[in-house]
Amino acid sequence: MENNNTVLLEVKDLKVEFHTDDVTVHAVNGVTLALKEGETLGLVGETGAGKTTIARTILGILPKPQGNVTQGEIFFEGADMLRLSEKEMKKIRGDKIAMIFQDPMTALNPIERVGDQIAEAIRLHNRISHAEAICRSMEMLEMVGIPRERYLEFPHQFSGGMKQRVVIAMALACNPKLLLADEPTTALDVTIQAQVLALMRDLTHRLGTSVLLITHDLGVVASTCQSVAVVYAGEIVEYGTVRHIFNNPLHPYTKGLFDSLPNLDESKKRLKPIKGMMPDPTNLPEGCTFCERCDYAMEICARKKPAEYEPEEGHTVRCFLADKEGI
Repeated sequence: MENNNTVLLEVKDLKVEFHTDDVTVHAVNGVTLALKEGETLGLVGETGAGKTTIARTILGILPKPQGNVTQGEIFFEGADMLRLSEKEMKKIRGDKIAMIFQDPMTALNPIERVGDQIAEAIRLHNRISHAEAICRSMEMLEMVGIPRERYLEFPHQFSGGMKQRVVIAMALACNPKLLLADEPTTALDVTIQAQVLALMRDLTHRLGTSVLLITHDLGVVASTCQSVAVVYAGEIVEYGTVRHIFNNPLHPYTKGLFDSLPNLDESKKRLKPIKGMMPDPTNLPEGCTFCERCDYAMEICARKKPAEYEPEEGHTVRCFLADKEGI
């Protein structure tokens, strides 16, 4: 399925906080993004940047009562997800929006047969008989490269890569319009990673599914995504197409991510890591959140948050260095 310009998911100025007895964690701080039908959008950033929280908020599975959306809107097929009741959200989860969780080892019930777990997801959203659900479940197993004879086996009888295939089969069983993939290859070795990514690309292309792919692997983004949002401390600091981000990275954090990767064309004894640590989400700085780690930081960066600049069409960045009109 080719990309079109119909927007399937739109997130506007989203803010999410987690409250404990002592502190407030500012996990997501004004995120805005849009995902078109048939498109794959990569959310890239370090662990703790808020990527998974964005996905969980879209799906409506923030831990309660700690997690709260304090600002923003999430539109899916034109409906404001944040205004839907839990009963209405249950109809959407697994049917129109599905999620592949980070660790396949914990995503499956260890005491239920894998085929029955897929069949349960199918029957939950479709008025079909048990026999039809079993048949559909077997078809999904074969679609992800697992023989239908393994329907009756338990999760412990599968390798890590096979477990992830089962999780993908479960997520795609109801032909969802949107797939939230939370680092689906992190727990797998490199060879199996490539197989799982190729499988996801093939299935989502065949089914016309839009994908929000959460990862910290820029190689995965280059081979899988059409658009990229670079997330840092709960904010999108740079946003654009894969061509924009890879050919013309503008934010110092994005440049730092690329500099920390090995380059086969250059001979280096050491990689260049990004210095320092991400700021404490319970006590974010007044100005730019990347200021203390930035090699290009100016005096204004410490006291004022940069606006969103658009140096080229469709390519936005939150950095004073991108302000052509000066500071």
